[in-house]
Amino acid sequence: MKSAKYEPTAGALAAWLAAKPRSAFVADLYSFTLVGSGPVLRYATSDLDVTVPYPSPVTFDAKTALFDSWKSKSYGHWKVGLDVDTWQVVVTARPDTFIGGQPWGIAIEAGALDGAVVSVDRAFWDGAPPLGPGLPGGSLRGVVNIFTGRVASVNGGRSATVITINSHLELLNVALPRTLYQATCRWSLFSSACGLSAAAFAKTGTLAAGSTQSTLLSGVAAPGGSGTFALGRVAFTSGQNAGIARAVRTWTPGTFVLLKPLPYPVTAGDSFTAYPGCNKGQAACLAFGNLTNFGGMPYVPNPETAQ
Repeated sequence: MKSAKYEPTAGALAAWLAAKPRSAFVADLYSFTLVGSGPVLRYATSDLDVTVPYPSPVTFDAKTALFDSWKSKSYGHWKVGLDVDTWQVVVTARPDTFIGGQPWGIAIEAGALDGAVVSVDRAFWDGAPPLGPGLPGGSLRGVVNIFTGRVASVNGGRSATVITINSHLELLNVALPRTLYQATCRWSLFSSACGLSAAAFAKTGTLAAGSTQSTLLSGVAAPGGSGTFALGRVAFTSGQNAGIARAVRTWTPGTFVLLKPLPYPVTAGDSFTAYPGCNKGQAACLAFGNLTNFGGMPYVPNPETAQ
C-alpha cells in the first residue's frame, strides 16, 4: 500500500483498512495546479465539501463541478514498466463555475488547464463524513494519493468535459536518435546548445486598448536578431494571465497574433515580455550573429539526389 498523504497518526490508515471495517465512506479529491500564477482548483466527489487537515486545512469543493457521477466515471490505467499511465475523468460543471473570472467551459477551451499538474487523492472515513460544524459524522481516517500527472488533453462538449491526464512518466518520451541530419537548425532558440540569452533580446511592453485574448495591440519595437516576433513568444507579467506564455503566430509592428488564445481576459495596461522568433534557417542564425552554433546541415544532399 502507498504511504498515506495524511493520517491522524503514523500507520493508522493501514491498520484501519487491514481490520476490514464494515462501514466506510470514500471520496476522491482532485487538485489542479494551473500553469502560471493561476489558482489551485480543488474538487471532491462527495455530496458535501471536504476539508482535509494536511499540514494546513484545505477545502475541496463538491458543489460546482460534478465528478464521477452516473454515466460520468473516471478511469485509470496503470501498467508495469515505463509505459505512461493515464487517468481520464468526465466533468460536468455548473453554469456558475468560473476559472479566473471566466465560465468553466470557455476557460478550458482557451487552455486554462493546459499543462496543469493534477493530483488525485482518495479520502477514507469510518462512516459518513460530518454534515457540518457540530453535526455527527465519521472520522477522517486518512488520505492516499492514487494518481499524479499532467493534463494531456481536454475535450469539451455542451454539457461535459473529458479530461485525460498522463503520469509524469511521459517526460521520458524522448525521440531517438537525438541528432538528425536536416537542413534546419535542430536547436531551440535560446537553449543551451543555441547559446544565446533570451534576456538579451527581450522586449517589454503593455497592452493597448482593443487587445483581445488572441490579438495583442502594443507598440513594442522590433527585436534584435531575426527582427520579428513571429514564431517567438510573449510571457505576461501582470494581469489575470501573469505567468502564462503564448507562441506568436504572426507579428506586424503594433500587432501580435497568438497561435492560441490566452485563457483569461486581457486589460489595457497588462504588461508582458516578448521574445523574437527564429525560422531555424541558416540566414536567421546569421542575423542573430550566432552562425558558429548553427545546428543544421544545409549542405547534405537529399538521398534521392546523392550519387
